[in-house]
Amino acid sequence: MQLHSEPSMARAMYILGQIGAIICHERGPRPQTNVLTTMASRPAEGLTIALAEMNAQCPPQRGHRRALLQWKQNEIQRLRRALPVSLPTAVCAQTQMPFWAGYCQYWEDMLKPQIGHDVDRPALRLIDASRGRAGA
Repeated sequence: MQLHSEPSMARAMYILGQIGAIICHERGPRPQTNVLTTMASRPAEGLTIALAEMNAQCPPQRGHRRALLQWKQNEIQRLRRALPVSLPTAVCAQTQMPFWAGYCQYWEDMLKPQIGHDVDRPALRLIDASRGRAGA
């Protein structure tokens, strides 16, 4: 029976890592390490704390931050459907490995390309503007 629980626990931790990436990133790699380590070591408590902090950082106002909060909430709800009903209260260091794998993979696949696209555009405008001044 333990063989069946280990893969499901690993999958739950992987999904929690993906949720951690969504919660802790907005415009670049500025992770909130205290939130992430709590999610990895104490999943039940960590997820509750992470969601509360996310909602506090993105107040329900109109504009970019409201749209970001709605996107985060929708994506987290999609991923939470795959989580077990009750999360463990504490996990060992080896059980945390899938959490960090999910976190890194979601960042690389989903968030980094969007962030990179948004960040590169203003940098290119600055380079073009500085070239125009140098030639004048």
